[in-house]
Amino acid sequence: MSKGAKKGQNRFAGSQKLNRDYRISRIKDEVIPKLKSFVGKASFDGVTPYSRFCAELYNDGLPVNEKKIGYRTLVQSTDYWTLLGPIFFKHWDAAGNMESKKDKLVGKLAVQRADQLQAETEKLRKEVEALRSALRSHGAQPVTLPDTTPVDQGFMAKFDKTCRALKLVLDASEGMFTVDMQAKKICCSFDDLEPREGLVPKELVEPFVLWMKAKGSAHGDQ
Repeated sequence: MSKGAKKGQNRFAGSQKLNRDYRISRIKDEVIPKLKSFVGKASFDGVTPYSRFCAELYNDGLPVNEKKIGYRTLVQSTDYWTLLGPIFFKHWDAAGNMESKKDKLVGKLAVQRADQLQAETEKLRKEVEALRSALRSHGAQPVTLPDTTPVDQGFMAKFDKTCRALKLVLDASEGMFTVDMQAKKICCSFDDLEPREGLVPKELVEPFVLWMKAKGSAHGDQ
């Protein structure tokens, strides 16, 4: 008469070991060789999509009498992940590609920022042109802003705000756009975006340069 399992004994331990051994063997013989053939051809954003793909490779062509494996099982089982994990961390780990992704992101952000700042520059160019016309209508030269010349205070307040806005845009560019005080031009670190005379015609930049010099002498702020 057959006896049952002893108290505390796993009566399925034998079959579980056989199942585990089969899966380990299949991972080594079927999954890993196929997986390595995808190095450089496929990309995975993290462990989950990677383990899903491994499960698909395992279950593809699986004998009908064998149970399919889930992607969570591959990650949670030390026996399986010990085989598959190192391959992921070597070829697809996000940390391993950090510098490459960082460079691409920085380049993308730089282009976006350049486009945004160029649009802001064009807007400010038009505002400066309008202010230049207003200066002429008030009998003032656009290249000089003498304190002794009586001008409309409302106009000067608008001029000051426009110059402040332009300076904030330049400061926000973090060195991408700068003012050459000597050459009296606004420069762009992207050579292909900058005309020889600068982003803004010299005659339009001069009032802003004078404004910056005036603020610098009054407050020590360049």
